[in-house]
Amino acid sequence: MSTLKKHPLRFTPLVLALAATVAFADDASVQPVMVVTATRIAANPDTLSSDTTVLTATQLANSGAQTLGEALATVPGVQFSRSGGFGQPASLYIRGANANQTLVLVDGQRMGSATLGGTSFDLIPIASIDHVEILRGPASSLYGSDAVGGVVQIFTKRGQGAPHVWGGVEYGTDSTWGANAGLSASQDDTRISLGVSHKESEGFNVTKPANTFYYEPDRDGWHQTSANFDLSHFFGERNELGIRGLYVQSDSAFDSGGLPPNPWTRETQTNLSVYSRNQITDAWKSTLTIGQSQDQSHANSFDYNTFLPYTSRFDTRQKQVSWENRIDSSVGNWLLGLEYLNESVTSTATYDVNSRINRAALAGWQNDFGDHHLQANIRAENNSQFGDQTTGNIGYAWKFAKQWQFTANAGTSFHAPTFNDLYFDCGYVCSNPNLQAEKGRSADLGLRWDAAGWNTTLVGFENRIRNLIVLDANNNYIPENLSEGKIVGATLTTQGKLAGLDIGGSITRQNPFDADTGLLLPRRAKLFGDVTVAQSIGMWRWNADLQASGQRYDDAANTAANEMGGYGILGLGLDYKIAKTWKAGLRVNNVFDRDYELVKNYNVQGRAYFVTLSYDGAGF
Repeated sequence: MSTLKKHPLRFTPLVLALAATVAFADDASVQPVMVVTATRIAANPDTLSSDTTVLTATQLANSGAQTLGEALATVPGVQFSRSGGFGQPASLYIRGANANQTLVLVDGQRMGSATLGGTSFDLIPIASIDHVEILRGPASSLYGSDAVGGVVQIFTKRGQGAPHVWGGVEYGTDSTWGANAGLSASQDDTRISLGVSHKESEGFNVTKPANTFYYEPDRDGWHQTSANFDLSHFFGERNELGIRGLYVQSDSAFDSGGLPPNPWTRETQTNLSVYSRNQITDAWKSTLTIGQSQDQSHANSFDYNTFLPYTSRFDTRQKQVSWENRIDSSVGNWLLGLEYLNESVTSTATYDVNSRINRAALAGWQNDFGDHHLQANIRAENNSQFGDQTTGNIGYAWKFAKQWQFTANAGTSFHAPTFNDLYFDCGYVCSNPNLQAEKGRSADLGLRWDAAGWNTTLVGFENRIRNLIVLDANNNYIPENLSEGKIVGATLTTQGKLAGLDIGGSITRQNPFDADTGLLLPRRAKLFGDVTVAQSIGMWRWNADLQASGQRYDDAANTAANEMGGYGILGLGLDYKIAKTWKAGLRVNNVFDRDYELVKNYNVQGRAYFVTLSYDGAGF
């Protein structure tokens, strides 16, 4: 057992001094100039009050992460947990909020499971991603239910510029291998982007012997195939019509204590939408999007009532319509919109209610007044199960000196219980139809300093969530409402250059707890962070990153048997630019082979090696 498992993690002064983001300083040239997620209006992030991070395709590749969830684990204020290896159930916690309180969008469309309420980040292949925007803080006034802790929006690759192709292969520990390829092009008024990828691994045993109910001494493999496309055509300079889609299928083995033998699960996610962007006048731009996302999970399971094996099925659909209008005026930029969402469930399990409808109207505004920036949003929503909900937020930014900026945000949020929370029939009591919707209010204050090639931000935040839904403290796996959950904390980030090194990192100190008992919310640490150091030398580039987390508990009761100790894991990478369009890389994760836990009694991968070869250049 790792010594880090035995002793709580102590952050050294060096880690505190270097706290910052995963972004490399020399990657700034490929950062998107504008962000959309923070206000739904494209804006320069330096002027906004919102607390956001952008991960580009280059940063994702440099991170050495095997999945998107692992890459997001290095984002300031974000924690990641997974029950084993690739393809296993995973959760993301933004500013200490519950995993299902993070809204995930793919090109503006909701994606995930309506029964579980979350998204499997391992199912979204990194190869198909252009960039990811992460918004920390409540955003229900922009996006409705689920956006309590924040929003993760994934933008897939789009066709633009001269034709070019990209591709890559990789191989590593546990017989992990993958390949991806794609092309993008624009010709006259038409643009297109296509991508395909495949990845698989023999895996490792996801459970530990201490997991007496589920443990099996075997490898739990995984493989995934995906495809994505984006096709659009311009009719003149003011009108664009397009269609885009994403398809991912993943098969994963897991442990079930031998019942049934050789258990597996197949998850399929699809996202298809058509959109029309129209510049109605010089000041008015309208976007109409109609789409559907589908999450399907099939597994060979065991019925403990009949003692017979069977195939369980959970299929959820989210039909979505969005009409967004952005209007420029002499008194600021306006957002006016209407949205419709129909969530439905088809399953081998029994649900007393298997569908619900959300209708919403929203309005937003932002403007600059010299060194001051104001932004505000309001959303009126009707949920067919939980009635009318109104949420809002207001943000303020003040550049009070050349190098300094002050930010402040306040907002409210709403989260409807999932279908599983309310109605899932698992053969015994494991749902609660009397659950109430969660309602939150949050505020944050920040300082940004940008000088001498360094960018540093300190943000303090507080989020109070009434009726917070957690599993009961007696470990009966029954969801229940707390009177209030409270999360108070601060995140420090910085990035820049020092002695020829690109340095970045972050550190978050938070207290996510039950306001009644004072106990920590499950799987969330009070202290965690990340440090990255990189350097380019001719055609070579090396990088090192350290991820660290303090103590956590796996249950709401914070029992000693479910305590998970702090850990620190080091990763190393080395890239060589073979030619202008070719690059080879070597990555070593968990260099010191630390034994730690993200979920109690589930394994993580030990020391692992991966080699890559990639191409990105001119096409046909």
